[in-house]
Amino acid sequence: MKKILLDSGKNFYKGNLHCHSTKSDGSMTVEAIKEHYKTNGYSVIAFSDHEHLIDNSHLTDDEFLAITACEVAIKEFPELSTLKKQDMRVCHLNFYAKDPHNIDTPCYNSVYDHFVKDEFAHLIKHSCGEYDRRYSADGISEMIKTANEKGFLVSYNHPRWSLENAADYLGYDGLWAVEIYNNECNHIGMYEYDINVYDDFLRAGKNMACIAGDDNHRLETTCGGWVMINAASLDYDSIINALENHQLYASTGPVIRGLYIEDGKAYLTYEKGAYAAISTKGRRTERISAENPCGENTAVFQIMSDDGYVRFDVVDQNGNRANTCAYFV
Repeated sequence: MKKILLDSGKNFYKGNLHCHSTKSDGSMTVEAIKEHYKTNGYSVIAFSDHEHLIDNSHLTDDEFLAITACEVAIKEFPELSTLKKQDMRVCHLNFYAKDPHNIDTPCYNSVYDHFVKDEFAHLIKHSCGEYDRRYSADGISEMIKTANEKGFLVSYNHPRWSLENAADYLGYDGLWAVEIYNNECNHIGMYEYDINVYDDFLRAGKNMACIAGDDNHRLETTCGGWVMINAASLDYDSIINALENHQLYASTGPVIRGLYIEDGKAYLTYEKGAYAAISTKGRRTERISAENPCGENTAVFQIMSDDGYVRFDVVDQNGNRANTCAYFV
């Protein structure tokens, strides 16, 4: 039986799921962000300003979708700045609202609300009052659970910048995705492309998506890492449903056109790649060079019953990558 994982018969919408505007600490207005990204072929932007949800759905049109989102922090020492205590561990999470008009920010804590500017304060809603954010696996998992129950998908952001390792993040339950590439971090010299973090989660049995994002605070850090969302149409429910069901891939360059499994083999069609590779839960991997690095290729991989999970990478001649989500077998 044929199992379609990325459907070539549906659309792929280019999106940035990590974005900051002048409504927190970004340098561009939401209107300028929309126009800039649309010019560069994007259809979806999650405006994930710090610590508060703002409904930007007035920006949505037939060719552009604004996702309601925010980024929240949990710090080892909440009263201290990461600029002053450089070795402090933190955890940053993005909340993506399944309902675009849901702006009741989960897990609000006033210690972190210095990002809220006075001119936007009247837009902020946090009806549950103060939430005790605890920097621990249990505390962060409880925050994720709370956000899930209130109608949000939750991603785990830039683990390298956060100074966290597997001993920290493998205790986090309920995550929808992990950010494997962060463009802002790369621009400041902290290399934040780490597929190994994703494999850590997967090998621990946590079935989640992987995403790439800009985390842009300025023009120079836009359009470096993105997701391609595989959906039938550009409406809020369709895009959120595709995200929730891992119908997407992350990229910094190569293009994936389709992926399906049939009769124990995976068929991956892609463009702009020098080679494609399969990874599994164990040590079994395989790399297939492209016949036409400048055009379209189809790589065929054998799927084994003991693979645990499979995921696929496409790499171009400059080292740019496209990464699929993992599929448990």
